[in-house]
Amino acid sequence: MCIISKKVLMEGLSDMVFVMKVESGFEFTYDFVNRAAMEGTDITQAALGKTIKEVCVRDQSNFLYEQYKEVVISKNRVTFEDSYISHTGEKFYSKTLLTPLFNDSGQCEQIVGVVKDITKEKVAESDRKIAWDRLHESKERYHSLFHHNSDAIISLDLNGHITNGNVAVESISGYSPSEYIDSAWDSFVVEEDKQLAEKLFMGAISGSTENSNLTVHNKAGDKICLSIKVTPLIINEQVIGVYCILRDITELLKSQKLLEESQKRFQIIAEHANDLITLMDEKGKIIYASPSYKKILGHDSQDYTGKYFLHNVHPDDRKRLEGVFIHSINSGESFTVEIRQYNHQNETVWSQSHGAPVFDNRNNFIHMLVLTRDISLQKEYEMKLKDFAFQDPLTELPNRRLFNERLNQALEALTGENKDELAVIMLDIDRFKEVNDELGHDMGDRVIVEFGRRITQIVREKGIVARIGGDEFIILLPNIGSADEAVSIAKDIQQYIRKPWQANDRQLYITTSIGIAMSQKQYNTAFSLLKNADVALYEAKNRGRDSYNLWKYK
Repeated sequence: MCIISKKVLMEGLSDMVFVMKVESGFEFTYDFVNRAAMEGTDITQAALGKTIKEVCVRDQSNFLYEQYKEVVISKNRVTFEDSYISHTGEKFYSKTLLTPLFNDSGQCEQIVGVVKDITKEKVAESDRKIAWDRLHESKERYHSLFHHNSDAIISLDLNGHITNGNVAVESISGYSPSEYIDSAWDSFVVEEDKQLAEKLFMGAISGSTENSNLTVHNKAGDKICLSIKVTPLIINEQVIGVYCILRDITELLKSQKLLEESQKRFQIIAEHANDLITLMDEKGKIIYASPSYKKILGHDSQDYTGKYFLHNVHPDDRKRLEGVFIHSINSGESFTVEIRQYNHQNETVWSQSHGAPVFDNRNNFIHMLVLTRDISLQKEYEMKLKDFAFQDPLTELPNRRLFNERLNQALEALTGENKDELAVIMLDIDRFKEVNDELGHDMGDRVIVEFGRRITQIVREKGIVARIGGDEFIILLPNIGSADEAVSIAKDIQQYIRKPWQANDRQLYITTSIGIAMSQKQYNTAFSLLKNADVALYEAKNRGRDSYNLWKYK
């Protein structure tokens, strides 16, 4: 096949294709770039005939140069994974295969690079690992939220296999972790409930939270009934897994049956229950409240009798709860709802209520039975999982993902009438590697934390400070007004960083290099601002460090 035909074929590929010409002395110039490559990166036809070092920024060009050089030396294919930021400012992950092309003399004349987009796989893998790694890193702080939660919690992968579980799982099921991890979660469900289990799981995979009761077999072979909440674990708007909160309600269901048979038995059970048990008439007036109200909310149960059931519910939840109550009476269906109530200190307490209307043998409504439990820890646990995706674990500052989101929001807010400018400031710690090598990584971490704290002290409410990796930090200054003001802030930061700080028995003297990029009408993209700030930082470091550089648009 002729060279022209090959290039036409490569133009039609969805993968990015780069053909590099091998020059003498290990120089590599762009010979061909297909349409997919130009659409996915900022490389254009203008790059043809230029070397890697002339087209790419320093770190990227050095990395790519070594890969191409390895192909020439080994005369074999080379595969590697990389990441890059597209012209839209999004970060993509790729897997590249470099293939040498030889002439009749056996010399490598060209190298064809085929780049496949593996962003979805990498992001999903990374987010899943980050979510659980951070959960384990924070186990001392959130011990009671997972491992020692009184409710059983299991996590599932997207195939429905169990990946983790807390202590309560074994106490409910009798199975040890080694016996249930990697098992299909519905393998423990009784045959008649397997279809319901599949429906709950698929609903969570689709992004919705599902609640129901399931009957399962424990290790002894007995059937136990579980109240289950199946919730998607969503990171960056993508479902990466599922977690289930389980509660053994076998005895509770037996108790409900006894309630229908005997008011006396009901009284005994209610007085010893840990959940809130409430009976209401058809008008919503409370006719019975269990003694557990005192223990859980701090209110005497007698204070509830005769009052409308919404009296202690958060105003934002009242209309929704009232609608659920009326629908349950009219339809005869049970309900599950999450609401906020007030305790005796007037603090809101998240609660989950399971209600069921009770009818006599003539189908006349007797009362509404509602079982309510405190789910405050569960709610806090859910919030922490969301925080993990947007927070740097070492400094507790925003991470790259949150920074990019805020940057794009700030750029969208810039209009023709808005004359204020936007600034991006990129910083790193001068000679940080020497700190790590000489004083150890623990001291290096302390330097990074203190560095972030000092930057934040200067910026305060003027903008957002984020850690984007290693010793690199970045600042967003929306509505900064002018480049002079951005430079002034950069100078204040450098002056504050120069102040020595005490580390154990010695003083540390730290400096920083800073790159500044300002928004311009024709350059208002996250990609261009980040790239320009990075180049400005590189130039500042070339000046001898402890300096700043303002990117100049040509």
